[in-house]
Amino acid sequence: VRAQAAGEGAQVEVVLDRTPFYAEAGGQLADHGRLVLADGTVLQVEDVQRSLPELVVHRGRVVSGELTVGAPVQALVDVERRRAVSRAHTATHLVHQALRAALGPQAAQAGSLNAPGRFRFDFSSPGAVPPSVLHDVEQEINEIALADLEVRAFVTTQEEAKRLGAIALFGEKYGDAVRVVEVGDYARELCGGTHAARSGQLGMVKLLSESSIGSGVRRVEGLVGLDAYSFLAREHLLLSQLAGT
Repeated sequence: VRAQAAGEGAQVEVVLDRTPFYAEAGGQLADHGRLVLADGTVLQVEDVQRSLPELVVHRGRVVSGELTVGAPVQALVDVERRRAVSRAHTATHLVHQALRAALGPQAAQAGSLNAPGRFRFDFSSPGAVPPSVLHDVEQEINEIALADLEVRAFVTTQEEAKRLGAIALFGEKYGDAVRVVEVGDYARELCGGTHAARSGQLGMVKLLSESSIGSGVRRVEGLVGLDAYSFLAREHLLLSQLAGT
């Protein structure tokens, strides 16, 4: 139902003439944040979806004041959450490249989820990935993080992207102009999401599990940055307690 105003506590969907918020796409979760009016009215943005190619919808709750149609707003993205999601997205690119290097080009991406500090990556594989291979993949990713490579995004033609060796996702539709994200000379993919500025910002990547989610499709789940460090710290504490017992 279209409304001209919404008061405190109301759950609403808001469309702006332009927005800095990232709408959920390509496995990357949407930005969170706030819309603030000049009179102090605040809308807490909890989800952002692209309902149509040119229509971005902000979903959230009015936490104070009254939201009115036509009022100018200041759009404030939760920057720390954006950075945490971006680190996870860059990590999935590294996982993709490392798995292709270890298993061959048949290890193509079949899906992903990039959330704050964590990710999952689905890929094609006829069987389970041996633990030794997963260990090597994890080590390679962390070596790339330690190398602190520049992450660069640029728009080019499909033909030029192919010439550069950028990976395109099977089944995705691309226009004449495509956005390429590259991590140094290590990984290069077509991607519209947000990323870390340098691989060193990932800090640390920890692969947690590898499992089957269907015929010929495997899933790797992992943690990035402080989430990875906290997991390893808990593991170390638990091991020390068990050794003491």
